[in-house]
Amino acid sequence: MTVQLTSLDTPTTASPAGVERMTDAYIGIDLTILSAASSADYSSLGMDLPVEFASFPKLVSCASAACSGGLDLILLAKEFQMRCDRSGGSMDAVRTMARLTDTGAAGFSAEVPTEAPKLAEAIGLLSQQRDGWGSIEISLDHSSDLRALTSFSTAAHDAGIHVSGRMSADDVLQMNLTELTALVDAVRLQTEDPHVARECRFALRSAAAEQGRSLDVLVDMGVVISGSAKAASERALLIEGIQQRPLFGGKAKAVGTVYDVADAVENWIGLGGADGIIFMPASLPTDLASIIRGVLPLLKARSEVK
Repeated sequence: MTVQLTSLDTPTTASPAGVERMTDAYIGIDLTILSAASSADYSSLGMDLPVEFASFPKLVSCASAACSGGLDLILLAKEFQMRCDRSGGSMDAVRTMARLTDTGAAGFSAEVPTEAPKLAEAIGLLSQQRDGWGSIEISLDHSSDLRALTSFSTAAHDAGIHVSGRMSADDVLQMNLTELTALVDAVRLQTEDPHVARECRFALRSAAAEQGRSLDVLVDMGVVISGSAKAASERALLIEGIQQRPLFGGKAKAVGTVYDVADAVENWIGLGGADGIIFMPASLPTDLASIIRGVLPLLKARSEVK
């Protein structure tokens, strides 16, 4: 259920401030939170703990609910692992996503370590999808060798697979945008500042347009949703305490009611900072249910009014 929202289009010579228009805003959800916990997280205990596994049935049910509930895209990061004793850089995200493509997703994306054999395996697995469109995601920064990834990008496109680059706004502003926009079809951006996101989006879309290509910028947004803003803030603090690290560090976030989250989505897209939002829920299925039953209907209703 792609929603239509007002956004600022890329500036032109005739309109340097950008043109306000209605745009199809993509809304997705990252389900990496359903990963098995890493054994490394418990190494300080000095205990030989039993191997634990991620719940595949729960992952399937959440993916199915997300798709039937109107989300456009489901994603898994390379940190996702089906068992807690996996080493870093496993292919669990891709292998698991290849099994999830029958859930009816309009789109799906899995992050892949940037190693040639793993990239080739990912193309082979995700090219077998029957419905919707698939995307392989790679992490990039200002030191990445973009030219070395050209053959991978070509092979992915030949197989009918999109390529998405996941990176921070700071890295985007230091990269060769001509090379970057020739390589990827979308950028998954991480920043807390919508104005910085808009600067990155305008620069990326302009560089892509010069090559006759289109490019979407999707922004990660962490969410904690409750019946009141106070309850959401308290739950966010509790989760931070459990995780012993800042919640959604370096990413956009919306902590509050379904109305607060809908407002945040409208603000980011209306400012021209994003073509779509990737929700990163603090907990499942609580926040997923609130997105499907509350945030999406609100966005759809607002788009119909406009």
